[in-house]
Amino acid sequence: MEGTLHGDAQKLRVKGKSVETRVLPETALAADPLPTGIPPQGSVVVTISRQFGSGGSDIAHLVAKAAGLNYVDQKIITEVAQRLGVDMNYVVQQDEQTAGLSSNILEALRSSNPFNVHYMYPASKAQSQSQELAYFHLTQRVILELATQGNAIIVGRGSQFLLHNNPRTLHIHIFAPMEYRIDYVMKQYQLKRANAKEMIEQRDDEQALYLRRYYGVDGQQPNFYHLLINTGLFSFESATNFICQALPAVKAIE
Repeated sequence: MEGTLHGDAQKLRVKGKSVETRVLPETALAADPLPTGIPPQGSVVVTISRQFGSGGSDIAHLVAKAAGLNYVDQKIITEVAQRLGVDMNYVVQQDEQTAGLSSNILEALRSSNPFNVHYMYPASKAQSQSQELAYFHLTQRVILELATQGNAIIVGRGSQFLLHNNPRTLHIHIFAPMEYRIDYVMKQYQLKRANAKEMIEQRDDEQALYLRRYYGVDGQQPNFYHLLINTGLFSFESATNFICQALPAVKAIE
């Protein structure tokens, strides 16, 4: 995989083909040039992409603690909401329910109307689309800012694409067989098997839709990642050790 970041567009090379991914146009809420997303020398950034129910967030927490990294997940949403003037009570704190997150942010935007100082949109479909673009653009900006500071582990939200070819950056994908995921979700959320399976399928659809819409791929291609870990085979502790063992080599990447 090859890629470069130039202004408001990136090029991903997938199976020999160049695919453009979008970094949205500047808005009144985000007028400054985008940060590079490149961590300082001597520091690292880890992105964790994961299937819902695979334990990816648990592993990210363990890695953050073991390696002394800043764990970044809900913090992204909180920062975006604060910059947009959104009441965080409107945001459901769930694990990358991407469509739900976007809908909750948009509903909060409509209710609290944070745009009345900067700019106003007509009450139409165009308004929702413009607000969604502003939300996504700020999400990208916050991820780039946190990555530029270094020593962070960033969970989800397309960070593996936004930072895909940056030096000192490690990209991990956590996955598991469906039966493992169902058992995990049943225990985590106290659900019956059918409900757990339905939740997993919904989250998978939402995540794939989000990634395809904004990055043109669904995130399942292995060449986007340095390390793929099957938690149906490896324990969370083993996965944590794999990632921590890779960090010294990642710090040396120029």
